[in-house]
Amino acid sequence: MTSDDDSPTPDSGAGVPERSAAMLVSLNGELMAEREAYVPALDRAVTHGIGLYETLKLTGGVPVLFGEHMDRLSAGLDVLEIAVPWDRATIARWIVALTAAGGISDGGCRVLVTGGAAWGGPSVLIRHDVRESSVQPLRVITHRGIRVSGALKAMTFMQSHLAQRAAAAAGADDAIFVDDEGRMFEGPPSNIILARGGALVTTPAEGAILPGVLRAVLERAAGAGGIPVLEAYSRVADLRPDDSMFLTSSVRGIVAVASVDDHRLHVDEAMLTRLRRLVGEAEQ
Repeated sequence: MTSDDDSPTPDSGAGVPERSAAMLVSLNGELMAEREAYVPALDRAVTHGIGLYETLKLTGGVPVLFGEHMDRLSAGLDVLEIAVPWDRATIARWIVALTAAGGISDGGCRVLVTGGAAWGGPSVLIRHDVRESSVQPLRVITHRGIRVSGALKAMTFMQSHLAQRAAAAAGADDAIFVDDEGRMFEGPPSNIILARGGALVTTPAEGAILPGVLRAVLERAAGAGGIPVLEAYSRVADLRPDDSMFLTSSVRGIVAVASVDDHRLHVDEAMLTRLRRLVGEAEQ
């Protein structure tokens, strides 16, 4: 299993704190050291990459926007015909028990549901998500490709892994997926929000991108706050110096983008502050 805020993150490395060998996880409701947690070798998550996950923000040991995350998880499990014998109230208790036992009240946690083996049902693995996030505007590169089954928050991380490796090799902070026409879709761990002329533009959730929980919250909050929101494709070649771009993800929140490849962008601090305030109010 890999770790991610919507995409894979190594357990140790530059900018990422090392995980303690004594870090606890919850496997089907049982608390144990992470190095003692195993799923069957023939679980479909291992043999075929079949499974889903959600990364949730933690505040005071409580998962934020839990209902929205569970709605998306349940919808994906229905598509994959994975029947989980535990209800969301049970999963919520497991999360709270893990955060209490681990003494980690803020940050993030990951809920992973495996496809299960032929002779047994799925497993639910919950772990803390330990990471450091930059508060500075990000330098991103484009990466040609679109994630398989973009609408599902799937465990098949290959495309995201390659994009983030390409970003690291280029000395960039992150990557965004583009197609052959240069249309921007999403980042490996994020959705894209473009601010232009006082309005927000985000890629349509038509199945090619993950419909991010924070993205949906931001759209609703911005619309209620009087900021027009449009779902439309944007191309890298059409970016203007006065455009602003933000990447959104549940744990990292809203982060500004300083540049995309050779295109420098305007970092609109006022809009960033306003959007963060609107989302913060919506998360209460």
